[in-house]
Amino acid sequence: MALSKEDFNKLAVLSRLKFSDEEAEKFRNEMDDIIAFADTINNAVSGGTDDIKSTGTDAVLYTELREDAVKESLPNEKILSNVDGSKGFFNVRRCVK
Repeated sequence: MALSKEDFNKLAVLSRLKFSDEEAEKFRNEMDDIIAFADTINNAVSGGTDDIKSTGTDAVLYTELREDAVKESLPNEKILSNVDGSKGFFNVRRCVK
């Protein structure tokens, strides 16, 4: 699908962008390339192949996951042993006003 000059100019007006004639032609050609690439990807992914799988497939199979195991955590005293003036908590600076 080629992007016409009129369509490009409409997009530029809606986006409140101003281009010189040379810039407009350059960007229109680049957008044509991007649209063509996106069409290529859409055509390749729609059926799915061994190399490219559609987004509907699971990334990790359930059988590949490890079993959850309960482990004992470190005691608070050991975790906070290197913190000055902790009073049982990590002191952090306020970052939200």
